[in-house]
Amino acid sequence: MGNTKIELLELLLIEVAKKRQTLTYRQVAQYLELHPPNTIHQATECIEAMMRLHAQFGTPQLASLVISKIRNGLPAPGFFMLLQEIGLYDGSVDGKDAREFHTREMNRCYNAVSRQRL
Repeated sequence: MGNTKIELLELLLIEVAKKRQTLTYRQVAQYLELHPPNTIHQATECIEAMMRLHAQFGTPQLASLVISKIRNGLPAPGFFMLLQEIGLYDGSVDGKDAREFHTREMNRCYNAVSRQRL
């Protein structure tokens, strides 16, 4: 997965943040024009690479704007697991702590974009 895909993903998610919206993993895969097999997995790899960059630079996790269609508005468990691995989250992959963290992180993205800091 090249840097170009990560850059495209960032641009997409900045536009999504400006509208205070979210996308599904499938929508991300379609936007990035990923081809079968495993398009969602390919999208996830790109999202995770972006998450590592954002963690490195201390910027809001735009990946919080990508949600799972089947998780009632939350990202996939891997989102939380990767953030645990890189030391940005200490909680479960679902439930109240995940929902609260996710809401805070989405708001960080929305606020950063409105202040033009992304």
